[in-house]
Amino acid sequence: MFEQVITTTKIIKTDWLTAHNLDNLIFYCGGTEANACIIMDNNPLPPRDRMLKELRKIRMLEVLNKVFPDPKIDDIMSMVNELKGKAINAVIGIGGGSSMDSAKAVAIVLSNGGDLDDYLGAEASRKIEKRDVKLILIPTTAGTGSEVTKVGVYTSRNGRKYTLGNPLLQADAAVLVTEYVLGLPPAITAATAFDALSHALETLWNRNATPLTNRMAVESAIHILKWMEPAYDSSLKGTPEGRAEMLEGACMAGTAFSITGTAAVHALSFILSEEWHVPHGVACAFTLEDIFRLNLSDAKTRQGLAKIAKALFDNEDEDKLIAALLDRIITLKKKFGLPFTFKDLKIELKENRIGELFDKSLDDPKMKNNIVPVDSKIVFDLIKSKI
Repeated sequence: MFEQVITTTKIIKTDWLTAHNLDNLIFYCGGTEANACIIMDNNPLPPRDRMLKELRKIRMLEVLNKVFPDPKIDDIMSMVNELKGKAINAVIGIGGGSSMDSAKAVAIVLSNGGDLDDYLGAEASRKIEKRDVKLILIPTTAGTGSEVTKVGVYTSRNGRKYTLGNPLLQADAAVLVTEYVLGLPPAITAATAFDALSHALETLWNRNATPLTNRMAVESAIHILKWMEPAYDSSLKGTPEGRAEMLEGACMAGTAFSITGTAAVHALSFILSEEWHVPHGVACAFTLEDIFRLNLSDAKTRQGLAKIAKALFDNEDEDKLIAALLDRIITLKKKFGLPFTFKDLKIELKENRIGELFDKSLDDPKMKNNIVPVDSKIVFDLIKSKI
């Protein structure tokens, strides 16, 4: 993972994580005075749970598990309030994107005070000015890349999802533990794989793209597209193939999009999650092929997509390479059972509500990152085609 030199987060790869390992890491990050808190969800994960049981024999530890999908302000603030007065100076997030984003928020609010809602949106009344606690993130899915990003995604009290971005949300260390993703079920394997793929592609078709991020986007997309099918197949068979590789691929893509931000796919996905609670990776997969086609009018994007395809297919013609790449994405999406239409999502959407619901995405900074400008008509036609 040569691309880790680009991020300030120290990335550690390991097949398993012992209590002694994590105790050492807490000490190395926080010193002799380190007072740690674990933030995680309440879903059982045997290797994590065994490790934490042993860790509690070694050191005092706060463990909070009020993490749910699309983390809400009240849940995060409840955890912050539980920790007040306990001199916590090391926060460890173990889980998927929601757990890691929650850990970031807890660390930020402990350091800066106030309510997390104060930091969200264009009219935020507070700014992140410092982080007084060390932050260690350990992913248990292979998709979000949150362990190496400077952003978190939170659901405000008004129901809107907001992306909070600041360099102080960047973790001090990320630990990629293969054992933690070996038991991922097929549905989560599929959804998180498409989340990771969308991160790579949205880095490519992005107004903030640079030669550096383009190279990272191409490399991570190639890696993910090579390994997402073996990982999905292994989830069906209960074998380990592709698991470590997808964990690495998601981290690669996270490193890339942390520089550029995401784009139209993610902007639209937020509406699906806000209105109908569609899981994040599923919501990203929903419009991925549509936004792929939209961005083909940009010459540099075409070149990048052709580079990805050339690593996967034996062809020299740019048009044929791009067509093969799109067909590959669509084929995998079908195989993984991911949705193409609102009917697939079991959602009934009336045409006259499209503007009311989806025009909100046009104000999202992520939509403004898209290399091809997106307007209300484009959004309307895209969503209408999926009813």
